Amino acid sequence: MHKKLCFIGWLAALLLLVGCQPKTDLDKIDALKKQVHKEAKTLNSLKTKTFVQLEKDFIACDSSLQYLSEADLDAVFPKMQLVDAYLQQFKETQPIMQAEMDSTLMRLDLLRNDAATHYLADSLVSAYIEDETRQVEKLSNQVEYFKDRLGNCRKDLDSFKKKK
Repeated sequence: MHKKLCFIGWLAALLLLVGCQPKTDLDKIDALKKQVHKEAKTLNSLKTKTFVQLEKDFIACDSSLQYLSEADLDAVFPKMQLVDAYLQQFKETQPIMQAEMDSTLMRLDLLRNDAATHYLADSLVSAYIEDETRQVEKLSNQVEYFKDRLGNCRKDLDSFKKKK
């Protein structure tokens, strides 16, 4: 019985050690790919749902500006200009971001293959992982930026609709 308990204790300690091991390069690459897929899904949702509706609402609100008093127009116009600027920025930037995500995924697939087959030295794989991590962080920050900006656009347009 004592030997069984010692074996179980040893096995538990081994499992704990294995569970606490730092991520391997392949795990890091897989985590980066997962993050890019998540950001691509969010970007697609911003494009197909949020942006499309905002653009329609902006056009409707913009056509209503002519009916406002000068005082109301002075209060609303700067926000409407900002909404227009963010919509244009998203329209121009979204395809570039999507292309960067596609390119990042392709590079990560190639890097994963090279790391798995030991085609590249470990130090080179680590350097590439660092580069790709920075790229994924940049893309994540861009998606978060547009989530925030388009959310603010939604608030501004809703506020304008209430004033009409």
